[in-house]
Parts: sequence; structure tokens; C-alpha cells
Amino acid sequence: MKTDFENSNWQLHALGDHAIVFSLEEKMSEEIISKIITFKKTIEAFHFDFIKDLIPSYHTLTLIYDITLFYQNKIASENNQSIIQFGNFLLTAFNIPSKNILTEKTTEKNTNILVEKIIQIPVCYDVRFGIDLENIVLKNKISIEEIIKIHSEETYLVYCLGFLPGFAYMGKVNKTIQIARHASPRKEVIAGSVGIAGMQTGIYPMNSPGGWQIIGRTPIKIFEKDPTVLGKFSAGDRIQFYSISYSEFEKLNEYK
Repeated sequence: MKTDFENSNWQLHALGDHAIVFSLEEKMSEEIISKIITFKKTIEAFHFDFIKDLIPSYHTLTLIYDITLFYQNKIASENNQSIIQFGNFLLTAFNIPSKNILTEKTTEKNTNILVEKIIQIPVCYDVRFGIDLENIVLKNKISIEEIIKIHSEETYLVYCLGFLPGFAYMGKVNKTIQIARHASPRKEVIAGSVGIAGMQTGIYPMNSPGGWQIIGRTPIKIFEKDPTVLGKFSAGDRIQFYSISYSEFEKLNEYK
């Protein structure tokens, strides 16, 4: 089902009998993820007891619901609504902002509900950790010093979490240091490793197979196995990396 809403083409479809997916144009865009996250915050403000989770991603928002609680809710029972009709109700209740809420403050309705959050992450770009720095040097004709400077100067937007618990897909990486992931992934990438894959950068939250080009390592744990502790990142956060020395890494190392 397609829903046109203020010059944006929203797609809405069921995902099994416990979820619906709202989607916009399929591309990596700050404007689109801004609308997705704002929509998420708008839905959360209703405090519907049957909504179990809201999962934002690049151009989609997945709503997980309890089907029994949904049909017990008066919105569904009194109006004889299906979950798709309820989804359209949510779109009608949502006013898309005219400004980018990730970068601008505004008092317009539904546009001041996302507060920009910038997280500073230390990274040691020493070649003992940045095991793929030479690959970027050779392919992109750029020095290691320039790679470090460019990577740490940018502020990155978290577009989604996935692949591993706590793994944040961040972008966009400056074109001068972009590089494709390895054709064959490594069997193990060490927790805390910072990598680049195309226009995205990310941190491996735990030891894992992986194909991203590794340029450094953070001493900060970004994910705890304790289920009561949330990960460090959420979609919509801003991440700023800053360079530290090997000795500083050793002092800050939380993986000991």
C-alpha cells in the first residue's frame, strides 16, 4: 500500500502478523533518516501498549506489535481497524518537518523532539591496529597521516544498528578515504576495531568475522553483554572520532 504524504512517498506493508514496515525512498540520506527518526519519536509519544518495538533504519521504520493487545485496544475495536489502517492513521498524525531536525533547532510541531547527541570516541590509528591503512594508502594515493586527519575530522551520523549487537553503521565517509570491503572477510576482527566499507565507517563491538578495512581501534567498549545495559549508539546519534597514541590506548583500554 502506498501513502503519499507531504511530497514524500511513504510505502506501508505488513511483515508477517506482528510487524508493519513504513519506508521512504531507498537510499542513504540524512534527510530521509531524519524523517524516519522523527516519525519514531512521534509514535512513541502516543504510548500505545501494543507497540513492542520501533526499529529505525536507513529508509525504513519497522513497528513490532502484539496482535492480541492491538485488537483489545479501543482504537482498533471501536473503529474496526486493521493494522494497516492503523499505520495510515499514524502517517496522518505525523507532520513531516520542513527543517532537518538532526542539524537545526526548531519549534515547529513534531520537529523539536530529537535532540542532537554527539559522542566522542577515541581511536588509536597506530599501524598495529590499523592493519588495512596501507591498503587505503596504495589504492587512494594518500598518506596515513591524511587518512587519520580526514577520518577524525568528520562527524558521522548513525543510520542504523545491525550485523552484530551494537554495531552502528555510520556515514558518510569522505570520498578521498573510501574503500571497498575485502572480497573475502577475515575470520576474526578484534573488538573495538574501526573500519571503513565504501561510504560507511563502524566499530566492531565484539570479536567477529568481518570484511571491513580496519584503520584503527578504540579502547572504549561500545557494547555490554548484560541485557539490562543498552548499547552506546542509537540511530540519529552523531559520532566524532579523535586520535590517541598507543600509550593512551593502553591506559584507556577497557578490553583488558
